[in-house]
Amino acid sequence: MTYSLIALDADTNTLGVACATGGPALGGFVPHLLPGVGAAITQGFSTHVMAAEQGLARLAQGMEVENVIAQLRHHDQGEAWRQIAIMDIHGQSAGWTGEQNAPKVGMHLSTGLVVAGNMLANDLVIPAMVDAFQQHQYSEGLAHALLAALLAAQSVGGDQRGTRSAAIKMRAPGGLPLDLRVDDAPSAATELAKLYHRVQDNEEYQTFLQRLPTASHPHRH
Repeated sequence: MTYSLIALDADTNTLGVACATGGPALGGFVPHLLPGVGAAITQGFSTHVMAAEQGLARLAQGMEVENVIAQLRHHDQGEAWRQIAIMDIHGQSAGWTGEQNAPKVGMHLSTGLVVAGNMLANDLVIPAMVDAFQQHQYSEGLAHALLAALLAAQSVGGDQRGTRSAAIKMRAPGGLPLDLRVDDAPSAATELAKLYHRVQDNEEYQTFLQRLPTASHPHRH
């Protein structure tokens, strides 16, 4: 039903989440981010929004990410219908794919990068996302790498049903959020990338951002 990734820019401690699916309006359900703490994706046949919130709260209390996932899974009677992954601010990650999720399914877990999907069109989707992210990560930055991964997934089939909605979230501790979504459109990953570039190219909006307070510049106005 959904393909997603979580990534960390270790130089700035910026966490990012990007996701896309064959149904509408995934942005309020799949991506979750707590700056300076961690990020989560919750998807699958029966998406569990509260699990992501509970998991990030446990990370904030100092619990290791593998223990967080173990507790969430142990206490969830519907765990077979979930696909959930969490990354902490150090880039450590864990997750699971329940056996009741529709194939094809997959999950890649490595330091600083999580890629997961279910009801995928084929076995090419997850590797395509990993490759695209890694190719763009250092040359173009986190946002471009996240979007490139979504576009790569869409280009090789993505969700079995097509791609109708997509979203991206990014934030560093004390920084400003990037939070964009396309709730219902054909080729939604493409539309999300276009939206990102429109926002970046909007001089008035970028000037607005430059006057907003941040942790390093708390008195800007």
